[in-house]
Amino acid sequence: MDSFLKKYCSSEWQAFVDFHKETLEFKANEIILKEGDPVNGFLIINEGKAKVYSTNSEGKEMIIRLAADGYIIGHRGFGGDWTYPVSAKAYEKTVITYIPLAIFNQVAKANAEFTYQLMMFFAEELRQSEEKNNLIPVKNRVAKAILINYSVFGSDPKDSLKLSYTISRKDFASKANTTYETVIRVLGELNKENIIQLQSKFIRIIDLQRLRDISESV
Repeated sequence: MDSFLKKYCSSEWQAFVDFHKETLEFKANEIILKEGDPVNGFLIINEGKAKVYSTNSEGKEMIIRLAADGYIIGHRGFGGDWTYPVSAKAYEKTVITYIPLAIFNQVAKANAEFTYQLMMFFAEELRQSEEKNNLIPVKNRVAKAILINYSVFGSDPKDSLKLSYTISRKDFASKANTTYETVIRVLGELNKENIIQLQSKFIRIIDLQRLRDISESV
């Protein structure tokens, strides 16, 4: 996000944000923000990995998105009653830049390009959230969840086929809106088809194009 500010804000406003921002650190599995809490600022991940999720009335968790370096989180609480409709939890040690809401409002009002780019980001996230995933076959949804894991967290520097961080099977189920048992079955199928390779809790993507084809097929 610092690069986002540098790209779309004037140097004067960058200095203004630098003066007022705070740096927050969270341990692995620590809650970054909680559903129902009031919105007090704008949060950007400087370093680390996290998940953004909601919880239904039965306590079932639904992962909305994964987030890594440079990702914005907490913006879904903007407007309305200014409370978070989602929660966020760190997967590992995560460093957050916190910009107080009053400071963010000044920056947004004074930097049209910055505000426009944020609007485009919000629109794309809204579009993705409105996809009718329940109408997509479960194998496609699991394949897409693997690709999202790969897209957000990248690959291992020492092994380009291996995900740098593989989310848990439970989180794959949450992201794909299915059950843990179904995820285990589908991962096993993809492994047998030599599309992925399972190494304990880790995943290596053997055939990226075939995985994409599955995620996009109807």
